[in-house]
Amino acid sequence: MAAPDPICGVWQLDQWVEFRDGDPYVLDAAGRLFYHPEGHVSAILTRQTDSGPQVIAYAGRWRREGDDIHHAVEHATVARWVGTTLTRRVVEFDSAGEGRLLLRTPPETSRSGAEFFHDLIWVRAV
Repeated sequence: MAAPDPICGVWQLDQWVEFRDGDPYVLDAAGRLFYHPEGHVSAILTRQTDSGPQVIAYAGRWRREGDDIHHAVEHATVARWVGTTLTRRVVEFDSAGEGRLLLRTPPETSRSGAEFFHDLIWVRAV
């Protein structure tokens, strides 16, 4: 039996940075990310917005292919995510020391034409 992926475990959100047209904006956010060795994933993120608190949560299956982690979403507070796969790029992974994990979302374009992506910086909680 193969050893579990070293990314397995519980992660706590340290920082959420949104990059819009190359400019970084640190979001007021918190969260937990769970990678189970048998391929289950769940995430819950909360952040403060101008219109109040926002909660984003999802669960499903995960798999890793090189530097990409794919989350096959089965349940989510964002209805359009259910049945889709969210891909995150592992930009940095330090399994020793503090256990730091930097995941990046794929770049997107907003309705106004601005390009954006998100860096989520996690530290090992357990």
